[in-house]
Amino acid sequence: MKKNSLPGMCIGLLVGCSGLTVVQADDCSAIRAQYQCQDDARYPLHLSFDDGPALQTPELVQVLQREHIPATFFVLAGKVDCERILTEQCLPRSPTSDGSDCEAYQQCRQRRDVLADTRKAGFEIGSHSYLHLHYTQVPPEQARADFVRARQLLEPYLTTSPPLFRLPFGDGWFNHKENNGQVLKMLEQTGFTHIDWQFSAFDWNTDNQQGDKILSNVLEQVCQRRQGGVVLFHDGVPEQMNEGRLFTIRNMARWIPAMRCVVDFKPLSFFVKNLAEK
Repeated sequence: MKKNSLPGMCIGLLVGCSGLTVVQADDCSAIRAQYQCQDDARYPLHLSFDDGPALQTPELVQVLQREHIPATFFVLAGKVDCERILTEQCLPRSPTSDGSDCEAYQQCRQRRDVLADTRKAGFEIGSHSYLHLHYTQVPPEQARADFVRARQLLEPYLTTSPPLFRLPFGDGWFNHKENNGQVLKMLEQTGFTHIDWQFSAFDWNTDNQQGDKILSNVLEQVCQRRQGGVVLFHDGVPEQMNEGRLFTIRNMARWIPAMRCVVDFKPLSFFVKNLAEK
């Protein structure tokens, strides 16, 4: 994309950019100065999104496709366990209904379609387990069962061999020394490759969901560390089956030009070697 393809766009675009520092998206020198980046330095960055699928995920997928930006989606298998939802929330209905007309079941089928379309669009798909739990704090047998169940449910959508996995909260990865790596060992035993992150957008925090705090979180970390890596965003909300992380989804398009001044978007294989497609 040409640097001048979005003339006049504000990084902090709200109503009239009121109350925000206004910088042109194509003025990369100003952006680098704002975040104290090295002159002309661009760092490799891979976008990753957790906690989906959400019914609004296609909005994000369209933006990433249009901008030719690779990304990985780590999804909660419980959100696409439609048979369980049918049994627990929709049955018994009536002697003349099999429950498939139940709204919860139909919404689950929609989420499955979103996941299938995301894969078809060329994005990497990984597991975020079955439930969004602190897996160092649950019995090992439950953790193992969730990992196995997630792999079974997500098998049609997973894109790599071995399949990718990201632990909810990073619990079991960032504190692996405290738990002797038991959670990571279970993942390896169930055939997964764990994918961590080097930067967090902290977009789950509602305090950041205004103006360009989320964009600043990313660029400040990248520029201060002067290195690239995988960055953690969210397209879903763990407690919500359908509604996604709307602030991130609806603002990603206007953050991308500023990020491009500092980063070079890369596929996950740039950071994870020997990553084979299924």
